[in-house]
Amino acid sequence: MNKQPELTDKTRRGIIDAYWTLLMNREKLSVISVSKASGVNRSTFYQYFLDMEDLRDKAEMQILEDVKKKISQAFPEGFPIGLKEFAKIYAGILEDEGERLFFIISTGLNSSFVDKLKDFYAPIFAKLFGLEPDTPNFDYALTFSVSAISGIVSKWYQDGKKLSLDELLYNCYWLVSAGIFGFAQMKPYSEA
Repeated sequence: MNKQPELTDKTRRGIIDAYWTLLMNREKLSVISVSKASGVNRSTFYQYFLDMEDLRDKAEMQILEDVKKKISQAFPEGFPIGLKEFAKIYAGILEDEGERLFFIISTGLNSSFVDKLKDFYAPIFAKLFGLEPDTPNFDYALTFSVSAISGIVSKWYQDGKKLSLDELLYNCYWLVSAGIFGFAQMKPYSEA
């Protein structure tokens, strides 16, 4: 592909966007349907992706990379100390890519995505809670946190997103950082 990088990225993103649109509308996913929805032919699809599995992997990684970039921009000096401030800023970050991220978590369509989330959130988790990745049993704490948050996000979706995104993240943070006993004693989001 000797095309201009901007055009190449636009085409690749267009195919990924078409994939997400079809997936979230629960339509049939195939090379043909994604190609048609993105306005490219099949040979163009294969210039960017090996197959549908490769497209899924790259689409999921693209979400994580976009979120990572936004986190770096929003928190250049590290995470804020205030929990409510963190929840509000992080909710803003997730507004763009969050719908896709939450969809893949809540539907459980790809069980390997949880492993990608763990890899992605490990450095964030370590910074947020003041841990080092070589801390004994770090992986257990990370696995617990990612699994708990994935379950909470699934419940949030099933309940029709009754909580605001800020409230959801606030509750997630409290549950992960203080456990059930600490959560039971926390201030409501509106009072924090």
